[in-house]
Amino acid sequence: MTAAGWLLLCGGALVVGILLWPADGTAWSIRTRTASRARGRRGAESLIEPGAAAVVAAVMLAIGQPPAVALSAALPAAVSASAIMVLVASRRWCITAEAVARLAAVLANQAAVAVTASDALRRAAPLISGPVGAAALAMAEDCEAVGLQAAAEGFAARVDTEAAQSLADLVAVSSSGGGKWAATAAVLETEASQAAVTARLFRARVAGSMPAVVVTLALGAGIVVGAAWTTRDVAQWLFAGDGTGVLLAASAMAAAVCARVVLPARAQARSSGSR
Repeated sequence: MTAAGWLLLCGGALVVGILLWPADGTAWSIRTRTASRARGRRGAESLIEPGAAAVVAAVMLAIGQPPAVALSAALPAAVSASAIMVLVASRRWCITAEAVARLAAVLANQAAVAVTASDALRRAAPLISGPVGAAALAMAEDCEAVGLQAAAEGFAARVDTEAAQSLADLVAVSSSGGGKWAATAAVLETEASQAAVTARLFRARVAGSMPAVVVTLALGAGIVVGAAWTTRDVAQWLFAGDGTGVLLAASAMAAAVCARVVLPARAQARSSGSR
């Protein structure tokens, strides 16, 4: 194998290592889930980072840059894509958690006047908007067709979060509890509200820092490009001489440092947003 081939192989192994590095020292950042729909979505999302790296590397190779330079551009691109996905996942987590909290609050209020959980669901579902509201409406409609327990399981499968599973369990158990489920509904309302607060805090304090990671990597790339653009000797040394190894090492170090910030957030957003 040529030196360029070994360089590509080592660079690809480094990309995979960064993406699969344990986010908290014990658990892998990319985990297998059991829900088929969520597994398909996460499977597609897991291809975004290596896809971004592959596109950037292909572009650099297409314009005549050596493999080391292509890898130097691909590594920050993969980490930047992962940081952007943290923003996307945290937004989805926050919206879902808030919608489930609203549904739990409405059910807790209806528990004081509705005799059964089915009656409470029929009153509460139209008051919730978005995907969670659509899942609640479907659960209310399914109560008459397939029964309350099966309808609750369908709701948990559609929303696919821990809070939604707890709400579905409450609804299923209440089918045999008559009107004595109001206290449990109040507890669930508190739990769902706390989950929504956690999602909002994560989005504000953790996901909110991801743009700074992307900007930092972009500024580093801009400094290198600017130096090469203004000085021909620097460009020849970085992109065609011995400086390619230095450029690759610096890029890998910057990507690895940023990845240690991004990957735990990525794993948390993915695991908390779904079961």
